[in-house]
Amino acid sequence: MVDLKQMLSRFLSVPGVRQAILVGRDGLMIEGMSREGKEDIEAVGAIATTGFSAAEALGQEIGRGSTVGLLLEYENGLVSVDPLGDFALLVTLSDNASNIGRVRHLVKASRNEILEALDIA
Repeated sequence: MVDLKQMLSRFLSVPGVRQAILVGRDGLMIEGMSREGKEDIEAVGAIATTGFSAAEALGQEIGRGSTVGLLLEYENGLVSVDPLGDFALLVTLSDNASNIGRVRHLVKASRNEILEALDIA
């Protein structure tokens, strides 16, 4: 079985990805890795959880179904939040949107392996 740090390092190997954080739906960090360490990864994970909860509430309110992902684009970067089952989220922080397709593909390809490593598959 692959460990979580090894799994998250795959995301950091994507050019432009600065952080990969696995966080519980309660906002507590499970594991996180940072290329540079400028941002507090625990705070980023916790705040991303809150943002994802708001996106879920909005989806329910407007009747658009379950939230399958959240992309937040800023002047100097992109935050992607992807649900992994009912208990965890994967948060990635990128310099720009140029490799978001690669990140999304890696999330999809790694989902079951991450859930297995978390022992919630």
